[in-house]
Amino acid sequence: SALLVGVGGSGRQSLTRLAAYITDTTVAQITITKSYGINNLLEDFKPLYRQAGCAGKAVTFIFTDKEIKDEGFLEYINIFLNTGELPNLFARDEVDAILGEVGLAFEQQMPKGTEPTAANLWAFFLNRVRSHLHLVLCFSPVGDKFRNRARMFPGLINGCTVDWYLPWPQTALEDVARARMTTFELDAD
Repeated sequence: SALLVGVGGSGRQSLTRLAAYITDTTVAQITITKSYGINNLLEDFKPLYRQAGCAGKAVTFIFTDKEIKDEGFLEYINIFLNTGELPNLFARDEVDAILGEVGLAFEQQMPKGTEPTAANLWAFFLNRVRSHLHLVLCFSPVGDKFRNRARMFPGLINGCTVDWYLPWPQTALEDVARARMTTFELDAD
């Protein structure tokens, strides 16, 4: 998972989407409405879990600081970043369906003799979720909110690779342009 820190318009989401496209990863992002709450966030996580854990497909979940309607959202993000799972996300019947879906992949990928017990299947599912579901948090460093959230939810820093999006100095831009444009032929007409 990654924490991309930069002011609005610095390219955090655009570069995330580009990287996801290059790596053939599905991108997901929530749409905030007036009535959007923690239960909606958890419901939005369910298909991501199933895609990552059952299907074994890579998923990138983009979450921006503008989408934090309730600080409780960060509590769940923090739990996921620290443990790789969200407790009590699925009802018992949903868990049973998931265990059935991962059974074939479990048999193909686990060493011979490993029993497909419910605990082993669930652990296999969660390991696949941890491997394939990536959170990309796009936060702004402006103001006190970023500092306070980093202090209150340590998983935001500890569970992510932090990347700062800073403006390039003018000399760096000119050096890159010179290095790349010297061999580029322009038609002066």
